Amino acid sequence: MAMAKYFEVNKEVLPLKANLAVQEAKYQKASSDLEEAEELLQQKELELSEVQKTLEEAVSKKDAVLEEAKKCQDKMDAATALIGGLAGEKIRWTEQIASFKSETDRLVGDVILLTAFLSYTGPFNQEFRSDLQNLWMRQIFEKMIPISANVNIIENLTDRSQIGEWNIQGLPTDELSVQNGIIATKAMRFPLLIDPQSQGKVWIKNKEKQNHLIVTALNHKYFRNHLEDSISMGFPIIIEDVGEELDPCLDNLLDRNLLKVGTQYKIKIGDKEVDWNAGFRCYITTKLPNPAYTPEIFARTSIIDFTVTMRGLEDQLLGRVILAERKELEDERVQLVETVTGNMKKMKELESNLLHKLSTTQGSLLDDVTVIDVLNTSKNTAFEVKEKIEIAKVTEAKINAAREEYRSVATRGSVLYFLVCSMAIVNNMYQTSLVQFLERFDASMHNSAKTHITQKRIRRIINYLTFEVYRYKSRGLYEKDKFLLVLLMALSIDNQMELITFDEFQTFIKGGAALNLNDCPPVPFRWVTDETWLNLVQLSNLSPFVHILTKVSGNERPWFTWYKKDAPENEIIPDGYHTLDPFRKMLLVRSWCMDRTIAQSRKYIAHSLGDRFAEPVVLNLEELLSESRELMPVCGGAEGPK
Repeated sequence: MAMAKYFEVNKEVLPLKANLAVQEAKYQKASSDLEEAEELLQQKELELSEVQKTLEEAVSKKDAVLEEAKKCQDKMDAATALIGGLAGEKIRWTEQIASFKSETDRLVGDVILLTAFLSYTGPFNQEFRSDLQNLWMRQIFEKMIPISANVNIIENLTDRSQIGEWNIQGLPTDELSVQNGIIATKAMRFPLLIDPQSQGKVWIKNKEKQNHLIVTALNHKYFRNHLEDSISMGFPIIIEDVGEELDPCLDNLLDRNLLKVGTQYKIKIGDKEVDWNAGFRCYITTKLPNPAYTPEIFARTSIIDFTVTMRGLEDQLLGRVILAERKELEDERVQLVETVTGNMKKMKELESNLLHKLSTTQGSLLDDVTVIDVLNTSKNTAFEVKEKIEIAKVTEAKINAAREEYRSVATRGSVLYFLVCSMAIVNNMYQTSLVQFLERFDASMHNSAKTHITQKRIRRIINYLTFEVYRYKSRGLYEKDKFLLVLLMALSIDNQMELITFDEFQTFIKGGAALNLNDCPPVPFRWVTDETWLNLVQLSNLSPFVHILTKVSGNERPWFTWYKKDAPENEIIPDGYHTLDPFRKMLLVRSWCMDRTIAQSRKYIAHSLGDRFAEPVVLNLEELLSESRELMPVCGGAEGPK
């Protein structure tokens, strides 16, 4: 049974063993094949890694090449940008280089003239300054010193942007005021401003306001403290309203007698030594119109005549008129000046920055990104600025055309101001300040009748202003001087309007007093006085009276009859002279009958200014009260203010 069971089991196991042997053989073979395949795989993976490594190295080399190519391209772009950007400056710089040698040769004469201007012309008016410059030019030419043919003082000593900034700060725009600004800021000596109208003082205060300006006076109780603080801290100081003598404590300061103590400089103020700060600036002003300073003061300071000029005042008054009548126009003009000034300064800063970068980069020009950035910024900004400046020119022309409509008001105001100022020559009590006049000027625009028609509005302002100044000024004159004021007013206005000539004005004032009777044609008749004949000879130099000597000599009886009349100015003048206008009739009456000149002058005044000017002004106490101020005394006497 055991063997039978074994047989049965063995019969099933033997095929399995046989199959196992076969499968083991297959497994051995498969394992062998797998090992071979794994070895091959490892080999291929190794080869693949080597290929990938080679590929990565190739990619890395490619990136490096591309990077180098990019750097090269960037350099080429930078070089192109630099060359293209500087191309615009090339022409100007080339011309400058060519002119530098010539300018260097002429520099000696130019510097002589400019330094002489800064040193000596300050106390004088525009006409005398021009005479001095012409005299110096002739002497320089005579001594064969090289000098530029036309040396422009303003262009050589400042620039437009600086002038624009000064104008914004309150400096008048006329040439004399700009010259005064140059002397005040560039002369080596501290400036002393002869400034009766306080225009220079106002400009200085606005100019130095941001620099902690100290305002003081010689009679201020803390004057010494103010002076010492400003010197030690480097603050500007303005000493207001000095007289004809200065405090002796200023001597060392004006002479700049510095004492070196160790590494620091000091200056002695009175009996005290004060640390010297190089940023210190001193300005001195006086309201005296014609002070008599000693030669020592002239040597220690730069005395500058800031007295307002007729043209300068006209420009200022024009600004006030536009501000009152066309405020938006004046605001636009001021904004335009500020914009142009800012743009000009920006252009100059960019140019200086570019030149500085170009000079400091030396050989690494194309590697310095800052230079390219500066150049690109300069190009873009310059283009924008030039566009703005061109637009500003067009806008400025339009604004100026609109402003010029009102210039006649400013011109009349300027004429009237200098007229009332000249009355101080008649009597020292008749002085008028610019502030006082400006009050009347502003009141004329405020009180005159309004209208939308510009020219009619201008005529109303001018008429109101003229009579207002006459009325206001007459109140402060003695009775004997009131007619002189209105006559001079008519003559000044007609002279400014070119209705009369300067020669005619001089003939009216002087007659023939400057002539010698022996050099004149003989007196034709015994009844003609020598004085009258000299007057007629002088009168014959004027175009309407060229033949008057011949007509008088050949027509005795009508002239004698007219001459003997009680009021010849009211009679028909012989030989057709009755057709003359009132002023020329006044010249003729003044030549024949001095005693009838005033009567004819009234006719001339009524014709020139209006009938109300020929009548005396009646004092209205109610108007006087309305014009008074709590800090403005009003006093009077029998004839007028005493």
